[in-house]
Amino acid sequence: MSDDQPYFRFNPQAYEEGRSFKRSNETCGVCARPCIWQYSGNIYAKERPTVCARCIANATLSQFLGNDYFSLHDINLGEADPILERELLERTPGVACFNPFDWPVLDRKPLAFLGYGDNKSVLANGEAQTAIKLAFDEMGWEFEPATPTPYALVFKEIDGDRYRVAIDLD
Repeated sequence: MSDDQPYFRFNPQAYEEGRSFKRSNETCGVCARPCIWQYSGNIYAKERPTVCARCIANATLSQFLGNDYFSLHDINLGEADPILERELLERTPGVACFNPFDWPVLDRKPLAFLGYGDNKSVLANGEAQTAIKLAFDEMGWEFEPATPTPYALVFKEIDGDRYRVAIDLD
């Protein structure tokens, strides 16, 4: 990927249509360059500048906002390593959701967001479908695998094969 399109390990599909970014030549309010990839998600802070993918990835947005606490996510985060927690909250594009949800953490590492339960790649992934069914089972709800559902947010370990699912009902 280019400098204009940095990779986000906790949200690797961030550039897919309808996710976290849109193509734009609007000026970034942080670096004053054309955005190329303009962040289309929420910034939970007092100030909400137009921002490009570069400024999110390289922590320029964090520096721009100063010492004020901010986040790109509306989530609860368990016992994550503080360095990884900060990377996720401040340097990873947010995930659209109906309500705050628990971002899965295993062995103090946040998992990577793969997509929603109605995404083609998620629907074709047997392990993801098993994880979705398990999440619905834990709620006491019936779920037929390979059924598209935008309410399932699917996550996978960055360096492993474990999946977790957050159910986000509207």
